[in-house]
Amino acid sequence: MAQLISIINGKDDSEMILIPAGDFLMGEERKVVYVNAFYIDKFPITNLQYKKFIDATGAKSPFFGDDERFNKPLQPVVGVSWNDAVAYAKWAGKRLPRETEWEKTARGVDGREYPWGNVQPDATKAVYNLDPNTGAPAPIGNRKEGVSPFGCMDMAGNVWEWCEDWYEEGKFRVVRGGSWVNHHYILRSTYRSCSYPEGRDNNVGFRCVKDAK
Repeated sequence: MAQLISIINGKDDSEMILIPAGDFLMGEERKVVYVNAFYIDKFPITNLQYKKFIDATGAKSPFFGDDERFNKPLQPVVGVSWNDAVAYAKWAGKRLPRETEWEKTARGVDGREYPWGNVQPDATKAVYNLDPNTGAPAPIGNRKEGVSPFGCMDMAGNVWEWCEDWYEEGKFRVVRGGSWVNHHYILRSTYRSCSYPEGRDNNVGFRCVKDAK
């Protein structure tokens, strides 16, 4: 792994990692795509960080804010809509990632299938395939073996992550990464899915990016 450059975003105290400008192989077809440099959160946004946003802005609590399965401080926040995620990002001086940015961060520049390489996940690498009635996201950074080539955590499994892009214009927004309830096939870095922007599900969260100056 190359030397990582990171910053702390003052508004929400998130560590953000610099993803250098350059090409990477995107999608199942491994198309060469150029992406400008940007910073991305090392971890998904947590309940603790989201509470700071609520306290500062008066925003509504996540849909599962009173559910002990989902409201622990260091769990990724879930039960937030696309618009909720956008509002948080703006408050924090950031934005949601474009799909190209998310995928480059997750799989690196060598076209790997998962953040850690081409072997299927196990319990040391990702949180996945849990019972939908009893399972829940793990605290951020809990699966150290699942780190991405750029040093980001939880990019396969744990929670889906909202992206800026439309999946179907005017109807669905893109989510990436799979979640605690999904099969390992869905955790692949190329896998695309979607949700209604108004959706506030127990397996969808987000992380943010900001442009590198």
